[in-house]
Amino acid sequence: IMPYATFSTSVKATEKTVWWLLLDKIENPGKYVPNVIRNQILERSDAGVIRKMKTSAIEVTERINIDEQKKEIIFVLVDHPRYVGRVINKIEPSDKKEEVILTFTLDWKPKGGKKDTDNLSPVIRKAVLQTKELAEKK
Repeated sequence: IMPYATFSTSVKATEKTVWWLLLDKIENPGKYVPNVIRNQILERSDAGVIRKMKTSAIEVTERINIDEQKKEIIFVLVDHPRYVGRVINKIEPSDKKEEVILTFTLDWKPKGGKKDTDNLSPVIRKAVLQTKELAEKK
């Protein structure tokens, strides 16, 4: 079993609003991700940032790549002791006006081919729904 989780929902907000929230999530993950204890931006570049974040469950260092054209932000794990992989936050158009589809996908693989039983689906689902709630309040 590998920690893989994906969750999508429609958000009644403009693409611009949701994109702004995804960018804000990089700097202020505690508003969007459950149980964030500490967040630190280690490095900034044109491509994105390197961030260290600690939650009650896990500590990660991530290289965060921002692709405004694709409306996609990719969080790549850096030197994690147990996992390699990434999380993708993506906005896609909806059929309805003033609505977008927001998808978060977590795709981590245990290092050394070990089996893993961490179920991160509830965390991903909660993060998407939290972002939706904030976007729809704006």
